[in-house]
Amino acid sequence: MAEKDIEIRAFRWFETEDSKTLFEWRDERGYPAHIRPFSTMIAAMGNHWHEGCFESVYNMAKYTFDKGYDVQFYEEHDRCYNPYDALGVMRNLAYMKAIMQGYEFILYIDNDVKPAEDALVNLLHRFLPIISPIIAYEDGEDHDQAIAKMERNRGLAVVGSVPLSFLLIQTKVFLPYVGQAFWQDALGADESYHFQKLESVGHRPFIDTDVTVTTVSPPHYPLDSAQGRNVEDLNKVGLYVPNYLSNRK
Repeated sequence: MAEKDIEIRAFRWFETEDSKTLFEWRDERGYPAHIRPFSTMIAAMGNHWHEGCFESVYNMAKYTFDKGYDVQFYEEHDRCYNPYDALGVMRNLAYMKAIMQGYEFILYIDNDVKPAEDALVNLLHRFLPIISPIIAYEDGEDHDQAIAKMERNRGLAVVGSVPLSFLLIQTKVFLPYVGQAFWQDALGADESYHFQKLESVGHRPFIDTDVTVTTVSPPHYPLDSAQGRNVEDLNKVGLYVPNYLSNRK
């Protein structure tokens, strides 16, 4: 057989010009191919929205779609018997849905966030396994949260853990855990536990300091807050106190 150049051909059809543009944008940067580039399932943990928050998330989802991205926004059924006690189950259900439906990313959001309409698009373009914006609080306080104190517009920063209020994760991060419970329920299984679990398999979260998302309510850490405080004090700030803490004086 005479030597000659052999062209290896590949054909791919796209439904829209936007889909083609996204595919080519990724290909030029050496990102891996995906059947739905940057497709994202936005999973809200419950439907107990603070004023204006649902509208902000909806507008962000619509803006993302209008830019040519495949996006779904849904509310995960609240499975908590007591406050917060089934958030792990809810988060596990969400990532399994995202994987089974073929999404490349899952965006976990709480019911008290007010993102700008371009927040998701900006985070997607970073194309990182785990990324969060700076989480700021509507009252202007930092509530002793290191991330809320971070300097804005300084690019990317790698950190040990981040709040779960607005968290974008590539679904392939969860592939080793399919059929298992990655997220565990409160109490005790907090952010630092889960991110240490991820770090043990090579993942650390990034903060995009160029993106800030406002949270309406301050953070709640029931176990930390219970130390040295009585039940009446806890109830004033709306924290759930499990029975085994109720006798603390």
